[in-house]
Formats: sequence, structure tokens, C-alpha cells
Amino acid sequence: MQRFKGGAAQPADKRQDPLRLATAAILLDIAYADGTFTPAEDGDIVGFLKRAFALADDEARELIAAAGEIRARTIDHFALTNYIRKNSALGERIEIVRTMWRMVYGDGKLTDYENYLVRKLADLLGLEHHVMIGAKVDVLRELGLATE
Repeated sequence: MQRFKGGAAQPADKRQDPLRLATAAILLDIAYADGTFTPAEDGDIVGFLKRAFALADDEARELIAAAGEIRARTIDHFALTNYIRKNSALGERIEIVRTMWRMVYGDGKLTDYENYLVRKLADLLGLEHHVMIGAKVDVLRELGLATE
């Protein structure tokens, strides 16, 4: 059984690194936040995991499948983000939040729940409000959605 408790992870699949698994699980939860997991969101998650953890395509897909199993049972945002927070540098956590913003804006619209969830997870990842907003503005510019 997959659990993240007290900052320790006991993966059901011994091949999956707990940090990678926690990261994939929260990104997958963002992908489903509006009720639809789109191909663009899938590409964002795969691309992020490949870049962040130097994974091949099939390794990233296996990681997403394992994260999906966690999400199907339960998702404990505090335990997952706490593990990431303790085991990742600030820059890595900022890039996770940028990926979240890319995913929620990928369909051109932001739901209230998506906005809430990204803000909640950014806070749990230890990002100050202005840093989270900076990540959002960066992504809006990147996607050509910023009004300047």
C-alpha cells in the first residue's frame, strides 16, 4: 500500500522513488481538478517529470501510472507536499508550481477549484505568496495570456 506518513514514504512499487511519486501524484491531482485529464495536461506532466528527474518516456508513464494508483485510493496533500518540501530545493518547488499553472491554464480557462488547489499546494510546498504569484505571471506570459 502506498503511504506518505511523517515525511517517510513506503512505495508499493519499490522501483518508484518517493519524491518522484509524490511529485507525480500532486501534478496528477491538478490535472484532474477540472474533471478532465486532457492530452495537453498529460504532455505537461510527462514533460516535467522527464526534465525534472531525467526520465525516459516509458519511465515517466510508469511513474504517472503509479501516482494514479495513489490518487485512486486517496490523496493526502499535506503528506505529499511535506515530503516534497523536505526533499526538494526551492527552485525545484517553484518549477513544480509553474507546471501546475501551465496545466490549469492549458485549456484557456481557470476554474475556481483549480485556482484554489494550486494556491493551496504552493502554500503547502512552502512558497511565499509573492513567489507563487510570480510563477503564475511567468506562465501567463509564456502562454501569451498576460495582459500587460
